[in-house]
Order: sequence, then C-alpha cells, then structure tokens
Amino acid sequence: MRTVTLLAVLSSLGFAQSDRTACSMALGVENEYRSLPSMSDLSRSWEERYAPRRALARKYPADWPLQFALQTPIQQHSDMRREWDLAIEHYRAIPDRLLGELLEARLLSPVQRKTSRGVLDRILRQAKDSPWTHLAMLEWAANPRNGDRTVAEREFEAFRQMCPGDQYVFRYIETVRDPAKLRHHVESLRSAIEADKRRGLEDEDLERLRTAWTLEQVTYSRDHLDEFLQVVGSDVSFLRDHPMWGSETWIFMYSLGSEGILKDDEVIRSFPDEILAHAPKSHAAYLDRQERWRKENPRPANPVEEHRLSDAQQAYDARYMAFSLALLRDFWGQPFAGFDAANLLLVEKVSVDMVIELADFAISNAERFPDQGTSTPALQFQIAEAYVARKIRLDQVPGLIERGIQQSEDQTKYYRDGEALEKSGRTGEDSTSETKGRAREILIQHAIVTGQLERARAMLNDFRRELDLSKSLEPTSRLARQWRNDQITYEMLARRAGIDIPINLELLKPPQAEPERFPVAPFEAKDLSGKTWSLADLQGKVTYVGIWRSGCEACGATLQGVQQLYERWKDRTDRAVLSISVDANIAIAEALMKDNEYSFPMIYGAEIAAKFLPNGGWPTAWLIDPKSRRLQKRLPFPSDESIPKIEEIADKMEVTQ
Repeated sequence: MRTVTLLAVLSSLGFAQSDRTACSMALGVENEYRSLPSMSDLSRSWEERYAPRRALARKYPADWPLQFALQTPIQQHSDMRREWDLAIEHYRAIPDRLLGELLEARLLSPVQRKTSRGVLDRILRQAKDSPWTHLAMLEWAANPRNGDRTVAEREFEAFRQMCPGDQYVFRYIETVRDPAKLRHHVESLRSAIEADKRRGLEDEDLERLRTAWTLEQVTYSRDHLDEFLQVVGSDVSFLRDHPMWGSETWIFMYSLGSEGILKDDEVIRSFPDEILAHAPKSHAAYLDRQERWRKENPRPANPVEEHRLSDAQQAYDARYMAFSLALLRDFWGQPFAGFDAANLLLVEKVSVDMVIELADFAISNAERFPDQGTSTPALQFQIAEAYVARKIRLDQVPGLIERGIQQSEDQTKYYRDGEALEKSGRTGEDSTSETKGRAREILIQHAIVTGQLERARAMLNDFRRELDLSKSLEPTSRLARQWRNDQITYEMLARRAGIDIPINLELLKPPQAEPERFPVAPFEAKDLSGKTWSLADLQGKVTYVGIWRSGCEACGATLQGVQQLYERWKDRTDRAVLSISVDANIAIAEALMKDNEYSFPMIYGAEIAAKFLPNGGWPTAWLIDPKSRRLQKRLPFPSDESIPKIEEIADKMEVTQ
C-alpha cells in the first residue's frame, strides 16, 4: 500500500512539472486544456471564457507550453488592464523565475519593445535549449514595428527544428524569405492541414487555411494556377461538407475560398441566404441585412436643397433609423452590436426611451465583452453626453464620468510608460490630459443643466487657469491648435454659465495652416531589379509613392493605375514612381508583381514605408517634392481619370518649392 502511495506521489510530481524543452503539454494537462471553453465562443462572456484559463495557469505553473498557450488570448489586449495585472502577478509568483520573466517579457513586448528585447536576449542566452524562448523572440522580431526580419527568420527556423509538429508557429511562416525554405514550410503546413482534416478541423485551425492559401498561391505561381485552384477547391469542399455555422471564422473562410479565390458565382448568389438561414445571429447575417436594406432603399439622388436636407433625404434618414433600431433589437447581446448602439446615442431623432435602451445595452455589452474592443472617447463619456443633451438620468452622469476616467486610465496603463506612442510624438500623459479635459467639459454642462451654476463657474475658473498656463507661442504646433480648440470650448461654456465674456474675434479667424510638406526620413532599400533606392534618388524630381499590401482588395485596384503612371513618367528625369509593399513576406509581393506583369519599381518593408508616412496604413498615395518632402495633401489613386490631376499637382509642386 505504501509503495502504491509513493508511486502516486511521484507520479503527481512528475505530472505537475514540465521540462522547458518540451514541445507540448503533459498528456493530462493537455486534456484539461482542450476541455476549456473556446475563446471564440462569443455566446459566453469574457469572464466565462478566460476565468478557467487563469485557474489552469495557477494549477500548473511549471508547464511551459501550457503557460504560453494560456497567455496567447490576452497578448493583443493591452487595454485590458485588469487582465494584464492579474497575469503579471501570476508570472511573478511562478517558482521557475526564468519562465516567469519570459512570460512577462512576452506579454509586455508590444508596449515595451526595447525593454522586452533586452530581457528576451538574456533569457535566450540562458535557455537556448527551450523552444519557447525562441518563440518569444520570434514574436518580438515579427512585430512590424520592430521589423527585424533576419532575427524572425532565424528564430522561426530554430523553433521548427525543435518542435516540427507544432502548428501555432505557422502564423509566423511569412517571416521566411528564402524561397526554398519557404516552400518546404508551406508543404509542411499543408501536410498539417490535411492531417487536421482527417481528425476534424476546429475553429482555431481554420485560420491556418488562409495562411496556406496566401503562400501556396506564391509557391505555385502563375504557371501552376490550376493546381492551386484544385487545392483550394478541395479545402472549400471540405468546409462545405463540415459546416460550422456558429463560427464566424468558418463563414469567412468558406466565403473567401468560394467567392474570393474560386469565383464561384453560385456561392456568391446563395451563400447570403444560407447564412441567414443557418446563422441568423452571426455578424455576417447582421452585415448582410444592412446591405440588403441599402439595396432595396437607395439613397435619394439630390439630398441637399437650398443648404438643407431635402424632404426625401429626411424621410430616408427616418426610415434608416427605424430599420437600424429594429435590427439592433434582433441582435441584442451580440458583441459586435454594442458599437452600433453607442453610435446611435447622439442621433437627434432617437427617442428618449430608445436612448436609455441603447445606453443600457452598450454598457452591458462592453462589460460582457471587453476583448471586443474599446472606444475613444470612453463609452461612458458618450452616454453621459447623451444624458446631458436629453436632460435624462442626470443623477447617473457623475458616476459615468468617474467610470469613464477609470476606463481610460486602464486602457493607457500599459503604454503610458512604454514605447507604443513614441513615433507619433504623443505620450500617455497626453491621452490622460485629453480624457480629463473631456470629462470636465461634460461635468460643466451637467452642472449648467442641473442649475448648479456656482459649481460650473468654479470648474470654469480651473479651466481658465489651465488655459493661461498652457498657451503655446508656436501658432502651428499641435499644442497651439489644441489650446485654440479648448479656448473656444471654454468661452462657449462660460457664456452658458452666465459669465459675461466678449466674443473673441481672433478665435473666429481660420487657424494658421499646418505645414504643407514634411521631410522624408533617410532610407535605403533594393527594388526587384536590384537597384538600391535612397533619399538621394528622390532629389530634384517629383516622385509618386504608393504604399500597398497583397490581399488588400483596395490596394490591388490601384496598382494598374500605378503602372499607367509609371509608363508615362519612366523616361522623364524630373519625375519618378516608387511603390512600397508592406507584405509580411517579400515573396508574396514579388509574386503579385510577376503575375500581373507590373514593371514599376517596388521596394519592400513596413519599416521603409514608415520613413515616408509614420503610423500610416494602406493603400496610400503621396507625392514627394524635389527636396524630398512629402506633400501633406493626400492624392487620388492613379487611374485614367485621376492621372491628369496628379500631373497637375506635380507640376505645381515643381514650381512652388
């Protein structure tokens, strides 16, 4: 009996521990993990989905694979302060300090990039035998804002060698630039997908199909397009034979494969009806019903008459509002509907009763699904403004403002002292100051409508003192523009509070214009022909620069126009065309250029695009003047109709340097 007991104790100790070199969880631990509620099951609240994960993390603190898997759902939610606080508290209590420090650095890497890199470097030196140290470094290097593709590719290869059966790492497959290695990994990904098909795909497996389709399209190339379409057709048939109508990912992937790649006209016609029949509460159904209403109720052709909305437009708006409210009621409780409910709060035509209903729904929805996004300004501020404007529930306004300030502070905690805003020139303190300013404005209005004029005037006096202290001497600076807006707000509120303030005619004048041109940062990159481009190549000419990404439908629609512009300018010495791909892998961009026979110069990298437009998106188009300065005015994308306009702007830029 004693022997049996001893064996049981030893077994439990071994079961609770996990070698840092392990690629997967211990068998019993993995069974418990797989029994957890799915994070994509939005019929459950965040707490219902994630609380069991917190408990499992505490139960098996030494299991490296488990801890990484349990951390993944919160990695992209730095605005969820409470969850990150709890996680960091747990990591600092883990006896294996190497694991605890690694988990903390991994979690904080999006907001404290430089600090986290230092910790990851140290831990990688101490535990090179652990695949998880390599994965954490891979994730850091694959972050577009870090842009260290050499490190990312190295760490991807290291992890794959240690754990060839792991499939999570395939989400970083686009970091591999070597064509032969990439093809090998794509083949491994396909083998894993086929094995999953035999076992039965789960919701979390479906996203790997999108990665496979993107990269298989590259590796098959134009010469083997039929083979690629056969592979996608097989996947789509599998999805069709194994429907998961409750999964938004399944709906998206089936639609993407059928419509986006195979161009199946029958699916295009029938799928919306099937969604409404089988998944009537899905986001896809919600969007489809909106789209159907718009098609059945076209907007009036001439909405403005004598500087006011026409009767037809006003009638249209009333019908759309009634439809929107009815649609929201049908989707009450769905996570995506909360944002639309908040957007309708300040619409004048919404009745008081509906404002209350929308506000209650939006608040409860935000509390139930904090992982579905946040709003700026805080949702509580929007609701408080709606209450003040309608003069309803005024007793709730101070509490809403207090909760809104707390929510804003929670959202900014993990970037206030980090590095997430460094490129924009803003800080966490800027955000906090703006939040408190917005809160004060609402509270002053609240005091006025509730007859508390002395309270309103006291807050206005504080506002006045801050304005006097913060006035900027530089008229075109961001702070000066903010001061001007705050001054206008102050004077408007002061007059409403009965303070005799003369109209400031200076504030009625248009503000000084922002600088029209901004210098491009130094850069160096090779195009597909091998030519190296740098800032010197832009000197003395007007250059069209377009930023794009494969798989972006709007981007693809612009590239033919870029080719047209290039054909017109390619022999000119005073003009140039340059495009920048921000694809995760240059091979994807190269394949698109080759398949479409585009010959305009293309350089690559999100970090290069940021030299032209920090924190920019895609597609975007800009002109760079002969002194290598970006024209602030956004361009139309090139086409038969717009190219003459682009050339007209370029001619003026050349004259007005």
